[in-house]
Parts: sequence; structure tokens; C-alpha cells
Amino acid sequence: MGRHAEGLVEVSTLFVRLVDWLSVAIIETAKWLAPMMALTVAALVITRYVFGLSAIKPQESVIYMHALLFLLAAPATLLTNGHVRVDIYYEKLSEQGRAIVDLLGATFLLMPIAILIFKYGGSYAARAWVFHEGSAEANGLQAVYLLKTSIPVFAALMMAQGSAMALRAALCLYGEPMPAPQSIEEHV
Repeated sequence: MGRHAEGLVEVSTLFVRLVDWLSVAIIETAKWLAPMMALTVAALVITRYVFGLSAIKPQESVIYMHALLFLLAAPATLLTNGHVRVDIYYEKLSEQGRAIVDLLGATFLLMPIAILIFKYGGSYAARAWVFHEGSAEANGLQAVYLLKTSIPVFAALMMAQGSAMALRAALCLYGEPMPAPQSIEEHV
């Protein structure tokens, strides 16, 4: 292997590890949204059915937490191959065969869709920021613009993790396998 090729492998490996670390750091933080959401729903049920009270902001916060949990968990799910695969033959393929599928899938399926989501989600979020968009409810959360910002953030994170997936596959095809962790705990 030439000096330039070794440098490219090192830079690629560093990028993959950095993106993987970022995805794990985000999911390790975002996972706390699930119990917070459950506690908020429990509190809402108790206050509504025991005390007859209703609160718009906590109700809307559940929607925000739910959306953020899914959007922020997606890159880590991709990292650990936790996403749904339609290809029933993938598991039967060799390591190089799986690398080809991952490289093509990341390049021609994931990246174009993530770019479109980033483009249109970004303009959607930008409009929300211009108008400082808030809840339609008078007593609701006045931060819809922040929630809409999570759409292009999700797309950017998916592009980063998709790039890492494609590079990991290319490294495998080049003879420098770098297996993805099967779980977040394995990566931590």
C-alpha cells in the first residue's frame, strides 16, 4: 500500500470513528427523552383524570420529545444495523458482499434522500425561524421553530452516518475491514 493510500485509510478511519462517536454521544443523551416522556404522560393522566386539569405545554412537550427521540436515534440505529432491511439475502452474503450492498445503499439510496430532506427541511425550518413560529394553542409551547430545526439536523446526522457507513464499506472492500458495532454498548 502506498503512502497516499495509507493516509487516505487513516483519514477515512478517523472520520468513521468520529461520526460513530457523535452518533453514540447523541443517542446516549437522547435516550433520556423516553423516561421523561413516560413521566410527563403519567403526570398528564393523573392531573387530568384525578384533578380534572389540562395543560397544553406538557402535552405538546410529549410530541416534541417523541419527535426528537426518533430523529436523534436514527443515526445510531443505522450505525448498529438496527434499521429494517428489506433485503432477505443480506445476512447470507460474504463480508465483501455486505460491504457492496452497504456502499451502494448509502450512496444511491440514503444520501439522496437525506440531501432532499436537508434541502426542503432546511427551508421549512428557516421559514419557521423567520416567523418565530409557535404553537397554534394560546398556552402552547412557542418553540415550533426549534422542533422544525430538528428535521435538517436529522438529515445532516444521517448524511454523516451514511458517509461513515459508505467509508466503512469501502475500507472493507479495500482490505481494511472496520466492522460496525452490533450495539451501542459495544461501541461505548
